[in-house]
Order: sequence, then structure tokens, then C-alpha cells
Amino acid sequence: MSVTIYKGKVLTKEDLDIFILDENGNYFNPFSITYTIYKVLTSTSFYNQECGEEPILETIDTNPIIFGTGKFFAAWNQAKDLTIGKYRIKWHIRQFQDSPTVEEIEEFDVIYKMDKMNYALLNGSSNTKKLPDQLYGNKNLCAG
Repeated sequence: MSVTIYKGKVLTKEDLDIFILDENGNYFNPFSITYTIYKVLTSTSFYNQECGEEPILETIDTNPIIFGTGKFFAAWNQAKDLTIGKYRIKWHIRQFQDSPTVEEIEEFDVIYKMDKMNYALLNGSSNTKKLPDQLYGNKNLCAG
């Protein structure tokens, strides 16, 4: 599920959160949990094609805030300065010290509060006619 965050908002436990459950459905605190937030890069053309991602340097391997057993959130206070666009948070979780790292990914959008409807329309949530590249598969719109 994609989350929407309004530009200027300080993140709380209601925004970018994660719940850690064991195989029996019980909450538990893993050996380690960190996150990194990425800006999704898009082409500068009208088509807004995805062109990869770039980490937000201040969030690389950041420890989240715990708000209950197995319940964590990214309390990143710099979110108020993010530019409008699409982002990803990647959680890195190790259940035990010798466990492999598991990655969980969630996408989110940063928008102006008043532009929520317009943003959805511009990003394909309307019944508008498809453009030629969408019909014929011309996906080579990214630089490089």
C-alpha cells in the first residue's frame, strides 16, 4: 500500500511504520532493524518514467523509533524538506544475530496538501486516453 505524506509534515508512527511478527503471528523485536529512504528518479519528460533511485544520505541505515513490541516507525525529521515526488523506504531486518537480512520495501509520495487530487490525476489515476508510448511500449525515455 502506498502512503501519502504532505510536504512539511514531521513523520510520526502513523506514517512510515513497520510491524514485525514471528511465524506464530506474535510481535517481537528483531536483533536489528534499520531503514534507508530513497528518492525515485524519473525522466524529465512529460511521461515521468522511473529511472532508478537515489538514497537520501541522512537516512542510510538509520535506526527507527520503537513504539511497542515489534512496532517501529521512521521518525525522520528532515521529511519536511523533501521535494514533491515518489520515494521508497527500505527496511533491513535481522531476526537473530546470525540471521540473514530481510528487506521490506514501501513506496510513498510526498505532495503538497492542496494538490492531492491533482497529483493522483497526473500519475495515472484517471480514465484519460493512453499516450502513444503507453500503447506501443516505447520505454526508452530515461537519460543515459
